[in-house]
Amino acid sequence: MSSAAGPSNPQASPTAHFGDRSFVTRVVEGEAAAWRKFVMGYQSLVRSRVADVSSAFGRGEDDEAIDDATAEVFAALVSHDSAPLKAYQGRSSLATYIAVIATRSATRYFARNRLVVHEDETDSTESNTGDGHHDHVARTINAGQQRRIQKLIDRLPPKERSVIALFHLQGQSYAQISQKLEIPIGSIGPTLRQAEKNLRQWMEEEEA
Repeated sequence: MSSAAGPSNPQASPTAHFGDRSFVTRVVEGEAAAWRKFVMGYQSLVRSRVADVSSAFGRGEDDEAIDDATAEVFAALVSHDSAPLKAYQGRSSLATYIAVIATRSATRYFARNRLVVHEDETDSTESNTGDGHHDHVARTINAGQQRRIQKLIDRLPPKERSVIALFHLQGQSYAQISQKLEIPIGSIGPTLRQAEKNLRQWMEEEEA
């Protein structure tokens, strides 16, 4: 997610959040104290967003997965020489920017891991003990969830569907998506946000 971008506001000044921008510069430059402050200051926010996403994927009680996804968010923030942090321009608050990245990173994580088969929990006697039946039920439930998500994605307009698939399911960067779909890189963020808004609305309607 080297090209991840936060919420844009064409009316906002690049220096609207100068303090946040200066702080990020210190983090990117490798200042240890700044990094510790960054982690301590935003860990709760990131985990909260990850937990929200995990619930949407039916894994709200999976603390281990939430911890892993939270760690992956911070890894993504410093990936590619801290490209996501370097992209922060101070047009929105740092908290808003981090929340967007956390939500998207967590969505990719849970989408990528939604079909998990716990092979280490099976053994050669499972067919006799009935464990195989429970594993089969779990896989069936997960497969049903996958079909549900894919069905919702299929309802999106072609451009939104392609961007969602490339970004969330294949983990491609904005630059890669721009090149593959031959669309302006600046249009990818708004397209993602609209697609995500549609998916959330449809999921809420189904659950109502």
